[in-house]
Amino acid sequence: MTAVLAQSDFVRAPLLADTDDFKEWHHFVIHGPGTHVLVNFSLAGHQSARVIVVVHDGRWTGVVERCDPSQVAVSHDLGELSIAASTMRVRPDGYRVRIDLPRRGIRGEMEFTSVSRPFVVNNQPVGEGRMSWLFVPRLRTTGWLRLDDRDMVFDDHLAYHDHNWGRFRWGGDFGWTWGTVVPKERANPWSMVFLQMTDRRRLRFTSQAVYVWHRDEPAAMLLRSAVDTRLHGTLAGADCTLPAPMGLIVDGTVPGVPQRLEIRAQRLDDSVRAEFRPSSYARLAHPSEVDLDRCTVLCEAAGTARVTGTVRGEQMDFDGAAVFEFLHG
Repeated sequence: MTAVLAQSDFVRAPLLADTDDFKEWHHFVIHGPGTHVLVNFSLAGHQSARVIVVVHDGRWTGVVERCDPSQVAVSHDLGELSIAASTMRVRPDGYRVRIDLPRRGIRGEMEFTSVSRPFVVNNQPVGEGRMSWLFVPRLRTTGWLRLDDRDMVFDDHLAYHDHNWGRFRWGGDFGWTWGTVVPKERANPWSMVFLQMTDRRRLRFTSQAVYVWHRDEPAAMLLRSAVDTRLHGTLAGADCTLPAPMGLIVDGTVPGVPQRLEIRAQRLDDSVRAEFRPSSYARLAHPSEVDLDRCTVLCEAAGTARVTGTVRGEQMDFDGAAVFEFLHG
């Protein structure tokens, strides 16, 4: 399993970032008791680099620290990315992340150890562009993070990681919903990842999938028409908009997070039903690259999920901690 991770995950920017529309980010979600932590290392062509730290502890708070491209460094083996003093290192069995944002008073060190095989999807349409991604649905995390005079300690907490790269422009004709669900009881062997790529208005999907892992192995992959989703209601009011100045630009009534999301998937003898109920969300806003009058808004929603079904003859039934991302272009 660790050999697969070491061979699959590495920084793509030195090989592919020859145009301004290149994007790459490394995204980590830590699911703690009553707490979710999002850490993101993001590159945008030759224009900018960002380190994002967002925490849900009853409410969402966080920062988006933008850095000059001159502060970006990639190791010769493509295994380590540094943005200013913060670093992300791919290890044979996982990842090491160091956050050092002195201007924001944020520091932390985290070790992510993979307990499930990674999965890679290559060259998928995203508007007029293309994107690839790798995700590890289940890791264990140890370490600490200091944010806003709060100290958080991670002691074998469950986590999720995805790594995305490609060429496209924010504000193109696309949107997505992306979710990670891990069981609240760490001994439970199941994990689930949901993905739906759509057009900007969410009238049609271009791809969708429910991925289910049992222990360290992928157990089911339910695709396209095998998946059906239903949205119910709209969750009012984001806890925060990041970067903070974008809160003056983005309409406060922008919808994006349902009160309830139902996912049903069926293929042959495999069936999955999941219900996600978000409790609150944060908005990350980015100016459109194709329209001066628009913004791309990513809504990061934390909540609970109920997952049931039958996969490979095994009964699946667990309450999960979940983070779903709703992108509106």
